[in-house]
Amino acid sequence: METYFKVMAMIVLLLRFVIAMIQAKEKPETNIGRINSYPATRMTKPVKERYKMKLNFTRRIKNVQLFSGHYIDAKALYVLYFDRIPCVCFIGNVDATSAADYMKEKFTAEIVAVYQHAYFDHGMQEALFNNALFVLAGNRIIEVAIGYVHVLYEPGRLDEAKDLIKALAEFKADPVPTFQTQVVGFARQPEMN
Repeated sequence: METYFKVMAMIVLLLRFVIAMIQAKEKPETNIGRINSYPATRMTKPVKERYKMKLNFTRRIKNVQLFSGHYIDAKALYVLYFDRIPCVCFIGNVDATSAADYMKEKFTAEIVAVYQHAYFDHGMQEALFNNALFVLAGNRIIEVAIGYVHVLYEPGRLDEAKDLIKALAEFKADPVPTFQTQVVGFARQPEMN
């Protein structure tokens, strides 16, 4: 009876291994979680001098708070998509509608996904977007929001990010006028002091 359970356990383990291998071959190949940055000379060192790798086959950054404020945090989305920490370029005082139209026009072939947060404007009777996250090929995410743009990219691609920021600088937003309430009466205005 005891040998029967041992044989059955071995058969079950063998079947699970075969199923896992079949499922691994059927999965589409992506660049998520892959590390290509090891130099070729690293593998030529003797085994004793190599870094001892932990056996963690499911390496993923899991402790990420995806939702921040009213929508998705772009940096957290980058970490979940590409399993890396991004570099960030920022440009402020940008017209969001023009910048989003530019992104759709320039990167049509490279857009993998677009995530948007929209709201309904009763005065205009239409849905308008607050911010949009463009996930692009080449491990890039661009967040276009009211007043600013974030370009998230992998290290070593700063020149591309700078070129994009320069192109988006053309869509500078008009300054919003600020109003100060004038008090009529005996109170002194702050600028009169």
